[in-house]
Amino acid sequence: MAPELTSRQIVRVPDVAAMPLAKARVILDDAGLANVVVLYRDSYESRDTVVDQRPPRGQMVAAATEVTVWVARRGLIAHLPALYRRSDATGANLVRELCWIFEHMFDSVSANIDGAWRFYDPRTAPPDFLPWLAQWTSFALDADWPEERKRALLGRAVDLYRLRGTRRGLALFLLLFTGLEPRITDGAAPLRGFRIAARDAATGPRIGVDAAVLPPIAAATCFVVAMPVARDAIAPETIDRIHRIIRLEKPAHAHYYLQFADDAPAADRRDYFPIGLAPVAHEDADV
Repeated sequence: MAPELTSRQIVRVPDVAAMPLAKARVILDDAGLANVVVLYRDSYESRDTVVDQRPPRGQMVAAATEVTVWVARRGLIAHLPALYRRSDATGANLVRELCWIFEHMFDSVSANIDGAWRFYDPRTAPPDFLPWLAQWTSFALDADWPEERKRALLGRAVDLYRLRGTRRGLALFLLLFTGLEPRITDGAAPLRGFRIAARDAATGPRIGVDAAVLPPIAAATCFVVAMPVARDAIAPETIDRIHRIIRLEKPAHAHYYLQFADDAPAADRRDYFPIGLAPVAHEDADV
């Protein structure tokens, strides 16, 4: 509905003749005419000065109307021999028209080269260029984020990179990515070995749901990330995102356990039952 109302909006075409092209674009945009087409015309006026426009000034048109402006240029044909600059009886010159096509093509490339600096600044880079810019600092952007948030995080990417692999850095990344501030406990390994449990005695344990098989984990290289939200109150996609963030930001040798507010307290958990090993007296033996 909003685009339809915008296209039906009636505005008055301003007079941009004799103005520089950059200023003419600003005036047309302020008038509500954003669809501007620029064409070149051979003229002795200063380069990129508007020499003509269509629709003419003062005409009432819809906001979605295409506005064409002709700007002054000394075309490429001026560098060719006089033989190619001759026009026929009707004033047409095929070579001149072909030269205008090439000049439009070359100028679009030159404009990108002249403005290449803006591709490397998170504040001015085009939206489609932000993911590529993020790869320079190994920074991951979420496609669901607003554009303003992506630019703000990329602007701090170098500072955030210094915190990678630390508890402070992991907590900050989780806060930025999910909006939830976690509590991280170092040197904690709440689960060890093999466990089968059933939430419903009638159905019994479910592999992959109530069952867990873990390798031996040293508590010194393990940490617990406690999220201040119930597991059922968070979307599965967000849980997957949290796991991806932790794997990306944690030290490579470390293990982690993700905990939610509705999980059982640590005191209620028991060590997993070892299978296939002889019983040992030392309770800290690997299982």
